[in-house]
Amino acid sequence: MPAVKLNHVDLQVSNVDAAREFFETHFGLHSTYQRAGQLALLKDDAGLELGVSNLRGLPPPAYPADFHVGFVLDRADEVRNIYERLRDGGVRIKMDLREGGPNLFFMCEGPDGIPIEIRAPRDS
Repeated sequence: MPAVKLNHVDLQVSNVDAAREFFETHFGLHSTYQRAGQLALLKDDAGLELGVSNLRGLPPPAYPADFHVGFVLDRADEVRNIYERLRDGGVRIKMDLREGGPNLFFMCEGPDGIPIEIRAPRDS
């Protein structure tokens, strides 16, 4: 069976507008659709569609302890640049920039405390 490309994820959030703005401002996603405080669809240049939603006005779910979303980049210098930009922009850093396995990575905190990992292969 051929692989099927995963290209849509929806995150449940308490404030759709704030979550949309966070991903637009800090990760360059752009909004393609929004329904008044209930749903926003964002896209990146690689074809990922990220939904942020709160269709029933509920508090955000308690995500499992190791749950996170991630941005995998091509180069370590991109990770360093984003780390500095997010840190200087007041985004909470959960795990400082470090090497782990074959990667350089860090984790920050997104809307409603959702962990976000940013990584790329280490410099050789």
